[in-house]
Amino acid sequence: MVRVSRRKLAQYVAERLLAGDVTVIDELSALLVSEKREREVDLLVRDIEAEMAECGTVVATVKSARTLDVATKNEIKSLLSSKANTEDQNTRVLLRESIDPKLIGGFKLRTPTATLDATIAKKLNDLRAKKI
Repeated sequence: MVRVSRRKLAQYVAERLLAGDVTVIDELSALLVSEKREREVDLLVRDIEAEMAECGTVVATVKSARTLDVATKNEIKSLLSSKANTEDQNTRVLLRESIDPKLIGGFKLRTPTATLDATIAKKLNDLRAKKI
């Protein structure tokens, strides 16, 4: 049996997800288990998200100390959409939200191509590093 590259799998899965077919997740899971490639899951998810971003759908992870209100979520979506828009396509932004009380305040935003850390914990660590 021929082993399919992670890049090809990511392209295939991204195309099917963008077409609205979520059954591809079950198929992908079965393939990874049957080929004993479970360790590749995190890398494959990143590759799928990068493929989706190239097609105009950005999946962003937002970590914050507390649940973000709707206005803040909309601001983040519009910021990402304006940064990613090209002349020939509008960008759709999907937010994956998680809560981490260790961040104290602010948020950490991660896309397939960039990371923005605007947390109070990061600012405190930066001050400690400068020994002020």
